[in-house]
Amino acid sequence: MSLSQRRRLGIALLFYALFTGLFYLLPIPPSPGAIIVGYALVTAVLAGCGWLWGGLGAGLAVATSTPLLGGSGPGLPTVAGLLYLGVVPLIGGSLQMLRRFTWKDANKAKNGNKLDLVCNEVLFEDSPNIVHLIDNEGNVIRRNRASKTILGWPGRNTLHLSEYVHPEDISEFRGELRKLFDVGRLQGKKLRFITEGHRSVSVEVHARRLDGKRAVLEAVDLSEVEELKRELAEERPRYRYLIEAAIDTMETGVVLIDNSGKVIWANRAIERFFGVPRDNCIGSLATKLLEKIRFRLEDPEEFVRTVRQAYQEDLPVENITCKIRPGLRREEKVLQYSSYPVKKEEKRVGRIDYYVDVTQLKRLQAELLKKTQDLEEMNRNLREYDWAVAHDLKAPARTIVAFADQILKNNPDGALPPRIRQDLELIREVGENMIALIRDLLHFSTIKVEPSSFERLNLRKLVEGVCRDLSAILEGVEVVVDPNLPEVMGIETRIKEVYRNLIQNAVKFNDKPAPRIEIGCERKQGNLYVLYVRDNGMGIREEFQDTIFRIFNKLNPESEGTGAGLAICRRIVEEHGGRIWVKSKEGEGSTFYFTLPKAHTRKVEEQYVH
Repeated sequence: MSLSQRRRLGIALLFYALFTGLFYLLPIPPSPGAIIVGYALVTAVLAGCGWLWGGLGAGLAVATSTPLLGGSGPGLPTVAGLLYLGVVPLIGGSLQMLRRFTWKDANKAKNGNKLDLVCNEVLFEDSPNIVHLIDNEGNVIRRNRASKTILGWPGRNTLHLSEYVHPEDISEFRGELRKLFDVGRLQGKKLRFITEGHRSVSVEVHARRLDGKRAVLEAVDLSEVEELKRELAEERPRYRYLIEAAIDTMETGVVLIDNSGKVIWANRAIERFFGVPRDNCIGSLATKLLEKIRFRLEDPEEFVRTVRQAYQEDLPVENITCKIRPGLRREEKVLQYSSYPVKKEEKRVGRIDYYVDVTQLKRLQAELLKKTQDLEEMNRNLREYDWAVAHDLKAPARTIVAFADQILKNNPDGALPPRIRQDLELIREVGENMIALIRDLLHFSTIKVEPSSFERLNLRKLVEGVCRDLSAILEGVEVVVDPNLPEVMGIETRIKEVYRNLIQNAVKFNDKPAPRIEIGCERKQGNLYVLYVRDNGMGIREEFQDTIFRIFNKLNPESEGTGAGLAICRRIVEEHGGRIWVKSKEGEGSTFYFTLPKAHTRKVEEQYVH
């Protein structure tokens, strides 16, 4: 029988006794209905223990209720027996159930403690760090696997303080032990342990007191960290040597200054430039080095003042020129000085000074300047020569033309022999041609573009104006002008001259019954526009597409003009920072391309000007 059944049995028998005693003690005889209902309820409770107990309960109910229904009581012995039979099982069952619950709780507590022990054992043994259970004297009571692996003595679980602590650290360790047992914990103390083979092991110790006599100590092995630090310490001088050697090979003088203003490094170039031994520079104040340099410079006042101000106010300095006077162990040189503060995470850590040798550059600049001045002088002389030659050549040519005209006018047709008249007309024609050549040559030599004369030009309006000026020769010619021609920078009269020459050539050398000229802009090429003038004329053979831009070079000697037009176009375009070329196929026409700078601010415009 289960404990719950036994308890229900005791309760049912107890109810039987109570009902029976109650009915027995009542002064008024109970009614038959009350007796039947009371015993029926108690029998039902008893039946919960099983069918056998239910049947027994029914029998007891009949046995006890019969005398009551007959008018007589069951007697005290019956009531006492029923009380005994009810109370004993009830008390017994309750006590057994209490014992079972107590046993379960005890088992749970025992299992929990066992689990904690297992976990602690795993953590203790499997920890990668040294773990010791120590007493208040520092002696090891128990040690884990890592302790045996790192320190040695694999067969021993206990160690004396003097066996595993470095002799030089024992007194310090004992002081820390006293703090540990006073305060309760020890955090991050670095000590040295010693192995079975007498090798020193750097450790970081953490400990916690368990009670007044024991504590747990964990030591993190720092051997790998110390080894890395040692290797890094060995590498630093090597890397520094490589850096210093690299700086020493530079032609630029370099001075490194720390946050206190002391020179921590100066390369060989400083010694070579100023004749100051490098060893005397390193470790001294940068201002003292500046004073040493000062006496080796020409006109040092401005230079020294600027550098001192930069040092004091932590300012950068860029491209200050200083000149070294020649002297003992030094040559005359021109240096360009720059200095910059060095910061790390917004904190000033020092500065670095550079001395760049620009002696050769300055020498080349001086030579270039002299050559430029000589060239300008030569150009002035050439211009004066051009004017003189043009004037001297024009005067005889004009005289020849004038005499030929006068003779022809004074001798009308028939007055002179035909041969003489023909020769005089040839003389006049050649003289006029010579005057035109002199005029074009003088014009070509005087083409010069000044940046200050540049202005913003609307090409569409400019081209339309040129076409109006050439309306006489453009009669019967289809001219197509791109309405989206851009704005460019240039000199209006010069750009008009380019378009005028190209349009005139397109008309002059067109053999088609329906001449056509297209004027437009093809694309942008960087900061330049690619413009074009296209015709459907006779075209130009490939071998002549470069030579046509030379002055006085005419493909057809019988054609009008001097052959200077395309040479003048090239000169004007190049003076504007562009170029001109032609693409043509004989019999199919030609396209003359040229580039001009697009409209920009003045600073950008001037870079395209020669």
